[in-house]
Amino acid sequence: MKRLLFMLMCIFSISMLSAQNNEKIYVYGVDYSFAKVYAADESVEQFAKAFEGINMLIITEPEKYDFSRVVGKRVDVVIEPMLKVVTSADYANLKSLNSTYEEPDYSEIVKNYNIPQTEGVGLVFIAKVLNKPMAQASYELITFDISTREILLKEEVSGNVGGFGLRNYWARSLYNVVNEFRLY
Repeated sequence: MKRLLFMLMCIFSISMLSAQNNEKIYVYGVDYSFAKVYAADESVEQFAKAFEGINMLIITEPEKYDFSRVVGKRVDVVIEPMLKVVTSADYANLKSLNSTYEEPDYSEIVKNYNIPQTEGVGLVFIAKVLNKPMAQASYELITFDISTREILLKEEVSGNVGGFGLRNYWARSLYNVVNEFRLY
């Protein structure tokens, strides 16, 4: 059963990427507005600032966060829409002592993004659980058709964390995902 599921995912990914060969791919960064932080001591305000900083790293350190490695072709990074989402999010329920995660409606999230592009393929990471005791963060990697907002691929990915300072500690997980995960 696992083998069949894996083969179907590979076929779907290959057909999706071949259909996108002529379409531009836009990376919008990381949406932390639905994240849960498990067993961390830092304040909600500290996390909000770190989330904005992580998205800024995508622009300031493009060689480290080279999303073209994930999709196998050149991408355009457009983080301004996600910075608006991250800075205006209500993080009242961000911190938790429970590591369970209730899946949001990803289709609805994607439909509500205010992005300037009208066609092409969008790629966004939606943060799920930032688990400090396990030193790991999980994300939902979503690709979608920008014109219809239809989700093309949804894949849970995770990366180990590490580094000094709150921003760098959690940014390491994104760095690890970008350098280890491939859609092709």
